Amino acid sequence: MMTEVEIKSASEQTRARLLEAARETFSQHGFQGATVREICRRAEANVAAVNYHFSSKDGLLSEALNFDPLNDMQLANVDAAECPRIRLQLFIQEFMSMLLDEKKASSQCRIMARELADPTSALDQIVREAIAPLHDFLGKLVAEVVGEKISKAVLRRCVNSIMGQCIFYSHSYPVLQRLHPTLRYNPSEIKAIAEHIAEFSLLALQQIAKKSD
Repeated sequence: MMTEVEIKSASEQTRARLLEAARETFSQHGFQGATVREICRRAEANVAAVNYHFSSKDGLLSEALNFDPLNDMQLANVDAAECPRIRLQLFIQEFMSMLLDEKKASSQCRIMARELADPTSALDQIVREAIAPLHDFLGKLVAEVVGEKISKAVLRRCVNSIMGQCIFYSHSYPVLQRLHPTLRYNPSEIKAIAEHIAEFSLLALQQIAKKSD
């Protein structure tokens, strides 16, 4: 017979497996397409375990949306370099890796990308905990590159343009593969895409900075 400590440990392990399985399943199939049965199969747990640990599928999604990797990326970026142009390049490179690289990709980032394409009840939480802080961080970085004279409206459009370029490669991969059948998001391709987005964006920001003078 298991002791109370062993029962508690087994329960905590089941909960952790459910969270990991949920993140992967939600990132691959979206909230609507992910089933409790599939999540429990991956977690090697009874289908009743979701209700036991999280009350519902909605509760499981809420717990699964832990955006620490995004927060860590922003903190690391602040310490990476003094030059804002270099930091913007690093930000885009790391964000694209989190979105596209299957070996490094954050499941939370992929869930976020799916929610943007097919919103569910989780979108409010994702905007509040991930997208809004990310936009604020990028906005401050862009302002450092361009200068403080830039208007709030122009700054907002610059942030949206940079984020739009990044998200495009995630949302449009099925289309891009059909247009370019040999396209694969391997590390070298992701690096090239990130460098292109950074170069394209920095040239545009340079022109915007001239107009703001």
